[in-house]
Amino acid sequence: MREQCLTIVGGGPMCTYAVAQLAAVLPGAPPAGPLRLVVFERGGRAGAGEVHSDTQSRTGYLNRVAGQIAFAPDESTEPPLKLLPKALRPTFQEWCAQQYERTGDPDFDLRPYEVPRRYVHGLALREMFLQYVARLEALPQVTVELRAAEVTAVRRADGPDPGFVISAGGDGDLIADEVLFVTGHSWNTPAPGSAEELLAGKQGYIPCAYPLGETLGEEAVRPGRPVAVRGLGLTFIDVVLQLTEGRGGTFVPDAGALPQGLRYVPGGREPSSIVAFSPSGVPVSGRPLNHKVSDPARLEHRGVFFTVEAVRALRARVGPAQASGRRPLDFDLHLFPLVVLEMAWVHHRTLRGDEAAGRLRAAAGPAFRRFLAGDGPWGEEGADTLVESLEEPLDGGRFDWRAVLDPLPAARAVRGDDGADWARQTAGYLRRDHADALEGNLGNALKAACDGVWRDLRAVFGEAVDFGGLTAASHRRFVRTHLRHYNRLSNGAGLEPMRKVLALLDTGLLDLSVGPRPSVVPVDGGARRSFRVTGSATGAVRTVDAVVEGRVHPFDPHRDVLPLYRTLLGSGLARQWRNEGHDGAPDFVPGGLDLTERFHPVLPDGGTEPRLTFLGAPAEGLRVFQQSAARPSSNSSVLGVAAQWAEEAVERLARAEGA
Repeated sequence: MREQCLTIVGGGPMCTYAVAQLAAVLPGAPPAGPLRLVVFERGGRAGAGEVHSDTQSRTGYLNRVAGQIAFAPDESTEPPLKLLPKALRPTFQEWCAQQYERTGDPDFDLRPYEVPRRYVHGLALREMFLQYVARLEALPQVTVELRAAEVTAVRRADGPDPGFVISAGGDGDLIADEVLFVTGHSWNTPAPGSAEELLAGKQGYIPCAYPLGETLGEEAVRPGRPVAVRGLGLTFIDVVLQLTEGRGGTFVPDAGALPQGLRYVPGGREPSSIVAFSPSGVPVSGRPLNHKVSDPARLEHRGVFFTVEAVRALRARVGPAQASGRRPLDFDLHLFPLVVLEMAWVHHRTLRGDEAAGRLRAAAGPAFRRFLAGDGPWGEEGADTLVESLEEPLDGGRFDWRAVLDPLPAARAVRGDDGADWARQTAGYLRRDHADALEGNLGNALKAACDGVWRDLRAVFGEAVDFGGLTAASHRRFVRTHLRHYNRLSNGAGLEPMRKVLALLDTGLLDLSVGPRPSVVPVDGGARRSFRVTGSATGAVRTVDAVVEGRVHPFDPHRDVLPLYRTLLGSGLARQWRNEGHDGAPDFVPGGLDLTERFHPVLPDGGTEPRLTFLGAPAEGLRVFQQSAARPSSNSSVLGVAAQWAEEAVERLARAEGA
């Protein structure tokens, strides 16, 4: 009987989730003939991958608390699945407790609400992955190969066997019957005319910060010399901690350093200054202390106004009917007012309690029902009208949603002081934000509103956006504006890394004075490399030796530095998804592939190929929130799609075997 081959391209967390389900299914339904599972992970750390590698610097942190990480489906999964034995699916929290008991290493001593170091997650992923591999290899007909190689091309095989040729450099070609692509993050060549194109190729420009220990070595970022970081999100924090703590600096307790309680002691090999900036000039917010982790089913927020039903009602009433059958909405006009209303209600409920919140909900009812009936008003006027109706019973204490979304408007920047005022404003904002975060996502009204809506209601955002749920123009604005709101308000760093950022601000090593709308240009300095950073709003000018891209690049199959997705497009095995504009409006192409609801590629001729599956980064654009860690006891969508692939792939192979 011919050997069948399952191939997984990419060996990160999503690979571990998929292999976990293979290890659950195959012992109860072993293949009749030989089955080979081949996992390609170019970094060689299959199970963890590159971003979550167990060998990376210990300075990096996850942005997920320890109590909200899993490795395999559990009893909460819907529809129910065949599950691994309980001993093979500990939660991350349980795994860490076992490791701490065995080793005494404080990195494993984590409370459920604490944020783990990223390498610890990598250790856990790799250990669980290898356990799942061992369970599969114990089956008589199954072999598993782990290849430390980069897949560069996939094409249809010639001849009678309808498989796929996997090319992986010097490893030679492989014929696969099923292929799962879980390649994770990559980085892109610069877009023509972009700021990145101006910087590309210049000595001292670092287009991708990862892997941190290799990319940010002392030859690339010299000790005692200034460096710039483009971006103020999670990658910025990774970079800053690598260039300080990763070079021998230490953070020590200091009760006088408020609110963070830490002081930084330099190690001597840091840059002289880390100049960090972004278009807004405002760093990412800190994640609040997570009080929901003990009972997420009860404590996570369920929408009152911004709900799946509300999105569907608006789509039916005001979404323009198109020939395709879609009725796309405009997020800013039709849905943003409900997001604001929901935030205001959670804010007031947190401050005033459930009884008062009930009165406010009733007060907003008539305006809310008129809004769903299609009577508007829409956009920002609609947001103000709905919030005013909610707050009508109140004497004071209004919810200022504009200040939440834009806490430091660029108009408040002062020129003529070399950015000093902007630096003071930013430091003050970060200290207030940290104090709010310490009160938690149930105790602090602002953090409760942000976490409860932008995080807990991600499924509602998905209902609004996925599969062309917005017009092309609205979808473009959503990606450029509202996903940034999501990242800053609810997807920030944990308390511990934010404490360290505040300590670095106190030392003056971290410079946030450039402010909004910065520009970066290379400077001809002869033999010495340099770049000039200018804040257009503050007028501050800084000269640095190196510039690090502190942002994760969006998925773009045409500009990816790795060739795999270009070859898939070229061989006709995939196409990019387009949100088609209507009535003369241009299309929006966010980057991701055109996929079915079960993540199989739609081919150039409109057909599909169910034996190929793409999860994670390639699905972003068509869908939102596709790249996150798996969660226990929450019917995790990430675990669900990985398990779905495993079960369906085994079924397809069994049918082919029978035929």
